[in-house]
Amino acid sequence: MASEDFEVAIIGAGPGGITAAHHLLRSGITDFVILERAGDFGGSWRDNAYPGLAVDVPTLFYQFPFARKADWTRLFPDGPEIQRYNQQVAADLNLYKYFRGNHAVEREAWDDADKVWVLDIAGEQPVRARFVVNAVGGYINAKSADTIAGTADFRGTILRPNAWDHDYSWHGKRVAVIGTGSSSVQIVPALADAAAQIDVYQRTPSWILPKPNVAISPRAQRFLALPGVITAINAAALAVMELPLQLICHVLPLLPRTLLAALLPQYDRIWRGLYRLLLRSKVSDEAARRVLVPRYGILAKRPVLSSTFLTVLESPSAALIADPIARITADGIRTADGTTRAYDLIVLATGYELFTDPETYRPGTTLGPNGFDLADDYHRNGLHSYGGSAHPGLPNRWSLVGPQGNVGFAWHTTVDLTARHAARVIAEAKRRKAAVAQVRTAAFDRWVRKMRRHGKVISTYTVDCNPGLRSYYVNSHGEALYYRPQTLSGAVWFSRYSSFDDYTFTAKH
Repeated sequence: MASEDFEVAIIGAGPGGITAAHHLLRSGITDFVILERAGDFGGSWRDNAYPGLAVDVPTLFYQFPFARKADWTRLFPDGPEIQRYNQQVAADLNLYKYFRGNHAVEREAWDDADKVWVLDIAGEQPVRARFVVNAVGGYINAKSADTIAGTADFRGTILRPNAWDHDYSWHGKRVAVIGTGSSSVQIVPALADAAAQIDVYQRTPSWILPKPNVAISPRAQRFLALPGVITAINAAALAVMELPLQLICHVLPLLPRTLLAALLPQYDRIWRGLYRLLLRSKVSDEAARRVLVPRYGILAKRPVLSSTFLTVLESPSAALIADPIARITADGIRTADGTTRAYDLIVLATGYELFTDPETYRPGTTLGPNGFDLADDYHRNGLHSYGGSAHPGLPNRWSLVGPQGNVGFAWHTTVDLTARHAARVIAEAKRRKAAVAQVRTAAFDRWVRKMRRHGKVISTYTVDCNPGLRSYYVNSHGEALYYRPQTLSGAVWFSRYSSFDDYTFTAKH
């Protein structure tokens, strides 16, 4: 089958893919293609359209730095508004001309003879590209439902947040929602008023904090639209975060790990006391309050924002069930205590495969020169990256969301920094007329050691102080690789001015 040739291939058309395309265009690179497994831009905001979907980061920060928007309806807008924004930015950048929808990349393989990547596309001809920017995002696929026994036996309806059937009516139905993460906490209030009964199955409680989702008035929108206002607000927020990050990455790591392990839980003790006060004001049942208090630290797992979830639990038609699920039956759910409850609808809000989990990377799907397999390397040597994006075994390739890649401010900030770095290196390779740009092994190892030093506090807190915890922040191997242990100023500097000496640039022989 004949292939198509491009200078750059971007895999994924979510916020990361849009950002990568923007930085390529800014660098004067127009010979690229955006390969997307679905039919439009948007990523998670396209795939997820469940009732109650909304962003949980204030929208003044959750937007493209190069496409600020002032006329948001609320501080935390709903999913459709975010998706319309994604589509509008893609259209304003004229990205649909580069877009190939329904092009799922099944394999990336380096052709060492021609110094290009060959991308196998499901049902389509392969694509060859000199450079690859992998922008598939951090939340890859919904976790398999097979982890709960009996799922296939259920005779009712099963829905997932990323595969919602909008023709299904839950009015008057008995509903079970499995999970208490961000999706579940948004879905439950959206279904509760119309459902006859809604039961929430909790395995691990979440820190559920109030969400001040105020409307943004027309006057406020006009103020935000003034030149430089939203940029100044973002700059102020970045400056506020700089001091604690300096402490976390540079000052506290000077302390012995044993001392850190003794001091850090004191912070959580204060928060747990405050959280009990919050629950006392929202939840009348003392037994429910006890099971709602997390045993892990407030920063060891992603906190959830909602001002309505705890209120719903007070309804006589709602229940919180903390008994472990034994299996799903033909008619409902049986818990470990032997109780069986009947349902018409089960919502599986059980999370996603993450970029920090070795299991997310399938053998044989990302293949570099000399037999290098990214999945095999990650399983044998652990997940590491240079600058959150590059790996010495994969020339001419960057991931916008790699191990220790999230800068911890907002998603758009993370992908903007890694996309800017990738575009800089690609542009430099073109300037040098180099066929291959590859991060040096020495630079990669130096970066990994630096991240290990600066990540001492994050690792001590999430792993040592919260043993056995499995979350976005701690992967299946007990490693804390979600956040990039670097100050925001350091991450911004790296994206703009990191030394090209960390790369080798070679011509095609």
